[in-house]
Amino acid sequence: MSQSEAKLADKESLVAPARAVCRVLVVDDSRLQRKILSAQLARSGFAVMEAGTAEDALLLCDVEPPDLVISDWMMPGMTGIEFCQTLRARVSTRYVYFILLTSKTETAEIARGLEGGADDFLTKPVSGDELRARIAAGERILRMERELTEKNRLLSDTLAELRCVYDSINRDLI
Repeated sequence: MSQSEAKLADKESLVAPARAVCRVLVVDDSRLQRKILSAQLARSGFAVMEAGTAEDALLLCDVEPPDLVISDWMMPGMTGIEFCQTLRARVSTRYVYFILLTSKTETAEIARGLEGGADDFLTKPVSGDELRARIAAGERILRMERELTEKNRLLSDTLAELRCVYDSINRDLI
């Protein structure tokens, strides 16, 4: 590590980490449930978007991708799991943490949701403390994913520089 890289790393360690979750998308066919969750999230400082259907949520994701999605499992039309799978199948440069909102408690159902791409679950009725804790867990995952992506980018850049040096040395030897 060069001196300039070491200084940069020292400066970065002194700066408080940026919030990993800023935009939250709440998807639920129940307007009341959406409003309750949105109010709790807004009080915690999140920018909240709402959608009444998974189809509307996908349109919102195209315009302004969320950092985290909280989606009801059972909705008319596309279910929460189908929405999650569709969202995951789209090409994206960053990971979206997905929490499935449900009243289901059977382990087989929870396993089905996780296999469908959900990262976590919230059981109805939603407790404010549990909501904050699950979002904090999602923030840790997203922060690690973004740090890993940045480190991979730095490694790729360094590898490209090394290849240029290697090619230059190789040309000088020929």
